Amino acid sequence: MAMLHPDDEAFAQQDVLSDESIRGLFTDRIGLLPTQITCPERQGAFHKVYFVSLPDGREVVLRVARKTIVKFKTENEVAILQRLANSGIPVPSVVFYSSDPDNALGYEYDCLERISYPSLQDVWMSLFPAQLDGIVDQLVDIFLQLWEVDVPRVYGCLAIDGGPGPVLEETMWQTPDIIRYFHSTPYNLISESFESLNPTRSYPSWPAYISAFLKTYHHIISIHPSVAFLHPLLLPLQRLIDALDTESLPWIARLRTSPSLYPRLFHKDFHFGNILLSADGTIKGIIDWEFAGLGPSFGSRSSLIQNCVGYLRYSYPENAAAKRLVETWPGEFQARLERRAPEIAATWARETDRDAVLGLEGNALSDIREYLRACLEVGVRGVGRVSLAKSTWMEVVEKNLRTLGFMDD
Repeated sequence: MAMLHPDDEAFAQQDVLSDESIRGLFTDRIGLLPTQITCPERQGAFHKVYFVSLPDGREVVLRVARKTIVKFKTENEVAILQRLANSGIPVPSVVFYSSDPDNALGYEYDCLERISYPSLQDVWMSLFPAQLDGIVDQLVDIFLQLWEVDVPRVYGCLAIDGGPGPVLEETMWQTPDIIRYFHSTPYNLISESFESLNPTRSYPSWPAYISAFLKTYHHIISIHPSVAFLHPLLLPLQRLIDALDTESLPWIARLRTSPSLYPRLFHKDFHFGNILLSADGTIKGIIDWEFAGLGPSFGSRSSLIQNCVGYLRYSYPENAAAKRLVETWPGEFQARLERRAPEIAATWARETDRDAVLGLEGNALSDIREYLRACLEVGVRGVGRVSLAKSTWMEVVEKNLRTLGFMDD
């Protein structure tokens, strides 16, 4: 998850657009004057949301994007929704969009069909056991439909034409972060940009994807005074990057060609708030695909069933009904998947066995990336668990660099 500044969270609580500007937008884009404009009380971290009624009877959602990741975050979601339109997965249709941050509104936006059903987050405790059980079957349906969607098999997202797009993750350095923590005094690193601080394309393999992130981390450690404590890692980190790029070691070649690291399309935020359903428990919509993308099956946010039980575990830690679902849903999901599609179930089980997929070296490489990212997230910002970054987390990075042979004892 992204580390949000209070100003980021305040965006959706502001009156970002006037009703007059919204009416002008709809008149200009589709020739219709809205009959009603409202703002839901519940807002997200990346958009200001408006519910708009149109004179032809349609209900739509206008989502005005906070300035974070320019252009391709909006285009990724639009491209994915268009790709899923005929997949059988219930997703909103796209009415119009703009990925130009310099448009007349001054913000990127998309306008989507409004799927006017409550979220599972709001109603799950009122559902009968048979209805909750039926949701597991529907999640298997959605999993199988998503499995079959034809997408470019790269590590990245979708471009607006449906081709491969750049890597897109919440934890990347976004526009407000760059202004606050790089451009501003006392740092004055005004030459830094989204492109210099983040990977900027798609990647053909997992080692190439990891290398791209490590290069940006190496760069940030080199330039930012707040993470000078990480300087001892620069030389071994560069050695690791060079090895990944030249595939000079057998374990790197193995990870590059492993069929268990085949990139697949995942929602990555598949929690109860993004699942809309009717009173009888039928799923009518899956929303918020903006950070969906292609990656490995073992990823912590890849499994839709683990996303769901993770939401319950976090949101309802003492709720007995939630605990039952946490305990039973993963096993039920896998068992039903095995009955419905045994070959796919076997592939999924193989691809999600992290230790078997990555091995000792791959696990070490993954931990280097994750713990180094965490060190930079808190170190650059100067908030959160900085003391842990300077001790335990950095020690994990050092230990794994030694495991791979890139750092001396």
